[in-house]
Amino acid sequence: MAEEYINFSQKNDTGIIKLNRPKALNALNYDMAEIFLKKLNEWDLENSIKRVLVYGEGNAFCAGGDVKNLFLSSNKNNLKEIFFQKEYTLNNAINEFKKDYLSIWNGIVMGGGVGLSMYGKYRVATQNTKFAMPESAIGFFPDVGASYFLSKLNRGVGLFLSLTGFAINARDVMDLGLATHYSDADKIEEIKKNYIQTGNIENTSKYPELDSIIDKNKNFIEDIFQNNLINIFYQLKNSKDEFGKKIYSHLLTRCPMSLAISIELLNNAKSKSLKECLEMEYQLCQHMVYRNDFDNGVDAVLVSKTHKPKWSPSSIENINFDEVDKMFEPHVEKLYL
Repeated sequence: MAEEYINFSQKNDTGIIKLNRPKALNALNYDMAEIFLKKLNEWDLENSIKRVLVYGEGNAFCAGGDVKNLFLSSNKNNLKEIFFQKEYTLNNAINEFKKDYLSIWNGIVMGGGVGLSMYGKYRVATQNTKFAMPESAIGFFPDVGASYFLSKLNRGVGLFLSLTGFAINARDVMDLGLATHYSDADKIEEIKKNYIQTGNIENTSKYPELDSIIDKNKNFIEDIFQNNLINIFYQLKNSKDEFGKKIYSHLLTRCPMSLAISIELLNNAKSKSLKECLEMEYQLCQHMVYRNDFDNGVDAVLVSKTHKPKWSPSSIENINFDEVDKMFEPHVEKLYL
């Protein structure tokens, strides 16, 4: 089944990976991650492969890990453990891959899809790019090494993206250095062909002519998203700015524990390497996926789709921050990346 969802081929000296699960927005499941990792390790040692190209079929690069399947597996098997082991090991393998690695972001790139692309050498955005780390909506946190790159973004921006899960566009990902190149979507096949044949990506002087929610609200984001969770909420609640009011209402729908965890995670990540961040996130995820918030969140957003999860605690005022600290204590075997 995994072979149907992820296809491998070779043209010239380019290894090509197509995520081929368009009905699920190319969501990554355990079997896909396993054969992706195996093939990448083979290609790293294969002299006939000089570079790798990764893209998604349909309207998404990859919308994330298959958390719906994790929810459905609850109390049935150890998928919640082995999936993240495999996924984070794959993220690290991409980072350590010695050859050029190009991802095409022509559509949705979220969560686990970010982990399949962010650590390669090149990332091409198009006008269709929608980039987000939306995990606070499902009782989880930005993982796949997101703590590493979000903690290093411009003042406040990483925390803003982490807490809100807002989707940003091609202009934003270019401005923030998350993408390395931009192209109109109708030129993507040409870019693929050129990369496969020559290993080059055309440097285009074209810049995405799109409105930027980040740039438009840059000063506000920098001012607000600096402090602890209670302080952020206080400032947003009392803000007279329309954007601030919108963000406040939005954050009231997110998982309170996820918000608190995300702030602590990014603070802890600032001086860490990607490997250290993945190790930290693995310990953390093995707490979070067994909380009721995770099952409630995934069910409300992806399964029953009521979009009315019942969080515990139900508000940030009821968060026990000692419990937040305990979430970061190592308690399962390390990944040993």
